[in-house]
Amino acid sequence: MTFLYLFFSFTLYLTTSYAAEWCYDIEKTQQDCKGPDEWSVRYNTCGMKKQSPINIVTCTATFNSDLKPFTFEGYEKESNFELQNNGHSAKLSINPETYKISGGGLSGTYKASQLHFHWGSEGKSGSEHSLNGVKYLIELHIVHEKEGAGRSEPSGGSTESGSLAVLGFFFKEGKENANYKELIKGLNQITYTGNTTTIKNLKLKDLIPEKEKLKLFYRYEGSLTTPECDETVTWTVFPEIIELSKEQINEFYTSLKYTDGQPMIENFRPLQNPNERIILTSGVDALLPITSYLLISLFVLYIPSIS
Repeated sequence: MTFLYLFFSFTLYLTTSYAAEWCYDIEKTQQDCKGPDEWSVRYNTCGMKKQSPINIVTCTATFNSDLKPFTFEGYEKESNFELQNNGHSAKLSINPETYKISGGGLSGTYKASQLHFHWGSEGKSGSEHSLNGVKYLIELHIVHEKEGAGRSEPSGGSTESGSLAVLGFFFKEGKENANYKELIKGLNQITYTGNTTTIKNLKLKDLIPEKEKLKLFYRYEGSLTTPECDETVTWTVFPEIIELSKEQINEFYTSLKYTDGQPMIENFRPLQNPNERIILTSGVDALLPITSYLLISLFVLYIPSIS
């Protein structure tokens, strides 16, 4: 009896210690843990100068002709994936030998290892990045590891800059998305930390916009958005928005729980200081303000000449 008491006491201690290492702001109201503004106290890398997420101001992005369209390898293959509640998000594990990306201005081939989501709550947007100051309801991150680099998890991985390439996608409320039906249904089966389920017959390409709509994107060098916040990430953020129905979005708000049993909502890191980092774009939208200014100037000069 004494052994069982000690065993369960030790298990509870480990769970509590794990939960207290770091948390999101919403969790601080329920437990004593270090929120995003305190992550750098425990993890020095979380206080460095190239942290993510950031606000992307599209009109000041620098056009870069090297940012060609991506090549997606294996994304069209149908497979079974493990979906897990990892205590901070819903994470889908991916076989890195099957799913890869290249092109897009990347320095090599990157292997997909996992994807996960960040979301808000009823009435509060939960994307991590923002576009021109606008946050979206949900943000999807597909994490890729550069061939030959370290692991893609926040701890124990490579510290080499650019060893990870993460693709970011925003979600808004709209029509029901049939491609997300099984994945969202799986959220109800992973309520508690450590719970897993299998999502069958899924194609990664169905979770993101079609390739023709992914030619425009924004690029910057940043970090993981969870501790240890390693500055190893080449970020690509797409402005093409994915739609989910209100009912589908609500499943993210109500299905999962944090390690302490509280509802898993608002699992996002606040915006970080860009610190004069340059944001690149694959499109010409960044050139439009300059072009408009030149056209207006020419028009003003032209008017007196015809009067």
